[in-house]
Amino acid sequence: MTGAVLIAVLVAALLGGALLLRRRRAVAAPSAARAARGHSPAAAAAAPPLCQGADPVAALQAGLHALALVPRSGDAADAAVRHTVELRDAVTASLLARDWSAKHLPRRPQLLPQLIQTVNDSDASARAMAGIIGQDPVLTGNLLRIANSPVYRVQAKPVETLQRAVTLVGTDGIRQIISAVLVQPVMQLQCDAFPQFSAVIWEHALLASRVAADHARTVTHEDGFAAQWLGLTQGLGAALVMRHLLDACAQQQVAAPPRVLAADLLDSWTLPVASRIAAAWELPKAVHDALIRQSGTGLAASLRFARAVAAASLLCRHGQIGQVQALAWLEQLDDTPPHALQWIWRRVHGRAVETLEGDEPGVEVEQAG
Repeated sequence: MTGAVLIAVLVAALLGGALLLRRRRAVAAPSAARAARGHSPAAAAAAPPLCQGADPVAALQAGLHALALVPRSGDAADAAVRHTVELRDAVTASLLARDWSAKHLPRRPQLLPQLIQTVNDSDASARAMAGIIGQDPVLTGNLLRIANSPVYRVQAKPVETLQRAVTLVGTDGIRQIISAVLVQPVMQLQCDAFPQFSAVIWEHALLASRVAADHARTVTHEDGFAAQWLGLTQGLGAALVMRHLLDACAQQQVAAPPRVLAADLLDSWTLPVASRIAAAWELPKAVHDALIRQSGTGLAASLRFARAVAAASLLCRHGQIGQVQALAWLEQLDDTPPHALQWIWRRVHGRAVETLEGDEPGVEVEQAG
């Protein structure tokens, strides 16, 4: 069984239990639905019936983990299952220890304090923030690469200079891109057991940071800069949890961790570990508080929404679910109005993204109709 088939089977099994009984409404406006899914009208028939009470966040997160945890050996899976208890105990003890940060905590990006100071300065321009990155040719190259990624690219012509990037994406966009540029180097993780883990988790963090900022700005009316750091730090948390698991495998001479254990640890520990990173890096207090509480605040709601949307987008991009199915799951998130969901989805997924600032959700939906 190939890796792609394995993912499809895992995701189908995951979603199948919840897709029962009654059909939720299709995408709000027919023309908006066509723009969002990018498929033929016949695809509308594929919109799944959803079980009342199903948790779309948990389902989509499990699908993301199935995508990230495809083993190098294809269908030769989980030879280390018998070591699950020992590995779980070792990782849990390691994550609970108070001295692990000195060994494992990612080093804070050198330019991060300058970025935070500039963002907090209401008179600072996007060009001033880009000037921070311009001090480092490697970071400049990374900024231009991310500015040209599907998440941020706003035109067919490649962006080749910092000045052009600033002009195109504006202040909010350049803040998001600079934050991603600073985080990416410390998020790299060599994971031979699951070769696509690092790429999938990084893509998810990048998408989640964008979605969280949009959601905070338009739905929960929270600080967009803090929200984007929630998306990035939860990705760092996932990478760090995997690093602890790989270290435990090495200590116990286990070739590769069981996928079920890896997914369970990621579910349990990603956000708590992310909160420790946020505190150690001296990120805005609101970031740390939202990761600690995980519910009950506007920023926490934006993070929950962002993780679900980012997972849905990645599953679509990798061909595991269709856009209609993804949107049907996301419509179950009651704290986000349908028009805001449609607008954010179009900004983050596919080629429908055309602008990065100045377009409010109501305007986008009105035009779509």
